[in-house]
Amino acid sequence: MAELSFQDEQGFNQIFKPVGSTPFRAQRRHDWFVHEAQRLGARRILELGCGTGEAAAYLAANSGADVVAVDISEKFLDHARKAHDAPNLHFQKLDIFADDLKALGTFDLVYGNGILHHLVVRLDEVLRALLSLTTPQGGLAFIEPNFLNPYCAFIFGTKIGRNFARLEPDEMAFKPQELRRSLAQAGWKHVDVTTRDFLVPGVPKSLIKPILTIEPLLEGSIATRWLAQSHFMTARR
Repeated sequence: MAELSFQDEQGFNQIFKPVGSTPFRAQRRHDWFVHEAQRLGARRILELGCGTGEAAAYLAANSGADVVAVDISEKFLDHARKAHDAPNLHFQKLDIFADDLKALGTFDLVYGNGILHHLVVRLDEVLRALLSLTTPQGGLAFIEPNFLNPYCAFIFGTKIGRNFARLEPDEMAFKPQELRRSLAQAGWKHVDVTTRDFLVPGVPKSLIKPILTIEPLLEGSIATRWLAQSHFMTARR
């Protein structure tokens, strides 16, 4: 099981230590976001909940787009600014519920990795706000935990798991139909929620290759794909 290493101002652990499968898992998620940016021809990108900035820095380096990365935690942003610097990368503090979102301008892609499940109690409001920031031909791309996955069900669905992971009180994983319904209700079009990824963070490196070998079979079967760890969700404005 993955170890957590970095706390925000509220004392919640949010960042996984880069051990075992964690760096590889993060890399292929970053590559997926780059792919989505290229698919949309995105020239301006917003990351919601950028944390310590690794994904934003990777997109800035590999998409050619101007990347604005926002987070509510100044502690995370301070780390991000010290670790990553590029002319097309900008870190900014933002409270999506309190600050003026129009000041950010508009974006061809809005994305985030494991952030919407922190905002689940106001998810519809968040998705409508993101829609207002997106250009007419733009879209979103998010990766969120699957509540049906046994690992996620333990972490999010049991008191022991929640205490172990030091989750925020309202933090909760999603079932796929919840995401599809919320996206459609917020006005997003061409909604796609695909459940995949059987490589949990913190798995020993020796197990990465065996898991990757069987992963396509698990993801390709209707009998097992619903057990995957994450929902990869996209939509267009």
